[in-house]
Amino acid sequence: MLTLTRKTEYGLIALTHMAIGPEGLSSAREIAGRYEVPLALLMNVLKQLAQGEIIRSVRGPQGGYSLALPPDKITLLSVFRAIEGPVHLTYCSGLQDLDCNQNGDKKKRCQIMGNCPVGASIREVDGRLTEFLESITLADIIEHKTVARSTADLVENKT
Repeated sequence: MLTLTRKTEYGLIALTHMAIGPEGLSSAREIAGRYEVPLALLMNVLKQLAQGEIIRSVRGPQGGYSLALPPDKITLLSVFRAIEGPVHLTYCSGLQDLDCNQNGDKKKRCQIMGNCPVGASIREVDGRLTEFLESITLADIIEHKTVARSTADLVENKT
């Protein structure tokens, strides 16, 4: 099953809070308490979002987090990538992103890639998924624009 991880879910909750919540900085403790999410995990997610340049982090007693970009410039794809890394359906659909692992070691190529009967189709689906995730912004989520609308647009544009 393709599903959001808790980390990504908590990241979207935190981003939405920052976008529609009180002006200024939001603390991890404030967000965790308000939405009853584990503080330690949320802090890890916020760190990843800051490293992905989606949010800003201000240290110190009056510190906290704020959006680094307007909500209409933050895509679901950028959030997924910041938290989860490259987003792909299968190993072979992301080979361009997987030349080296995190340690810099070369990764193995798929053994059957040259003869795979589904590789091209899976890569096409992967591309559509990437386009779809890129088309949905935090602003869309905040405004309650439905994913169904975006899905219909995607299907219409590809058929």
